[in-house]
Amino acid sequence: MSQARAIVEGLRSGIPYRETAEAMTVGREPNLRALANLMDAVSQGRSPKTRAQIVRGQYGEGKTHLMHALAAQAWDANWVVSLISLSKETPLDRLDHLYPKLLANIYRPGSNQPGIEPIVAEALSSPHLLAEARDVELTERTRTVVDNLARQNAGFAELTADIGGRFLTTAELKRIHRENFTKPLKMAATRIRDEIPAYFRLVDWLIRRADYGGWLLLFDEVELIGKLGRGGRAHSYANLGRFFEGVGERTLSVFSVAGNFQTDVVVARHDMEGAPQWLSARPREAGEARFAEIALQELAAAHPLDPPTSGQIRQMLERVYALHQEAYQWSPPFAPDDFYDRVRQHVGTFDARLRTWIRIALTLLDVALQYGDDDAEATIHAGVLADIDLSADPDAGQEEGQEAAESDAEDLENPGVSRRRLFDKG
Repeated sequence: MSQARAIVEGLRSGIPYRETAEAMTVGREPNLRALANLMDAVSQGRSPKTRAQIVRGQYGEGKTHLMHALAAQAWDANWVVSLISLSKETPLDRLDHLYPKLLANIYRPGSNQPGIEPIVAEALSSPHLLAEARDVELTERTRTVVDNLARQNAGFAELTADIGGRFLTTAELKRIHRENFTKPLKMAATRIRDEIPAYFRLVDWLIRRADYGGWLLLFDEVELIGKLGRGGRAHSYANLGRFFEGVGERTLSVFSVAGNFQTDVVVARHDMEGAPQWLSARPREAGEARFAEIALQELAAAHPLDPPTSGQIRQMLERVYALHQEAYQWSPPFAPDDFYDRVRQHVGTFDARLRTWIRIALTLLDVALQYGDDDAEATIHAGVLADIDLSADPDAGQEEGQEAAESDAEDLENPGVSRRRLFDKG
């Protein structure tokens, strides 16, 4: 399949990827430039005010395409990229569940194969590993992982997998240490969730040591925080705030969120005040309230994506026309200069979502390819793209403290613990 046809098929299915994003991202230069400036700042050792950004826009306005374009830009700058969508299996309120997903979707520049293994191998290939590791803020557990990795002997694959989110138990780590150093390891058992910040710092350091520019984390569909209950949302905001403060020296994050999230969730459920208060009222979570406040302020201040101008829409449709022509090796029965007006007749309103313009354009071309120009004029009808419904309140009917009890009852050293099904509500 040619690249042009692959891009057309991606546009038709609504599934974006790098080539589609590079070809179809129009009018988002300010977003690309803002991230490029942030990447330059951290690459030069400067400490920016914030280490994360928010992409806010309605469904169908090209947020996911923009995220893929940001990924392509980062790869071109020799950065490592992780791109995930939030879901009940990939929750923002539990970093010990989120971290393995990020590492399972970590891509080096120029590689189509995800995984941390090549990065670890590259990082270990240069000398002075342990000496340089002393400058990294690690926990006893993560430093033990590095010490044993440096031996490149017993348990090497298991240790690499541990960094990738398939966490070893304390007993397994002690066994590997005994095999490598022929002496027992005295290390207290810790909760994996408490170790995750150190794992982020470790991966950040390995990426830098492997001579990459940095690590870009891209989070799509952040509005699904709204499907969580009160405690889940509070923890999600706190973790979001952690990424804004920074989880690594050269780790940056971008979060894509639906335009209606602020009104339907943050405002409607009084999260601006309620989430920090919920955390402050619990001694073990009180320190997270500050991070939640940072995140909520950033969400409130996030500027929505600018709607495309008529000129930008014309430019987009010209690309669709040219790609379709190349993909199927044909000449449409109407000139490219007339294509915008033909699509415009079927859109209904000029402020229709960008995805609507593209889908109508593709349908016009598909019908003309199959049946000729006359049938195309009588067949096309544009529906209305609806935003995800965030209005249902998962807090309704919950007993006070239920979520906290569920969270505290989980065995946090077991990464296979089942995820509570809050996303199924509403």
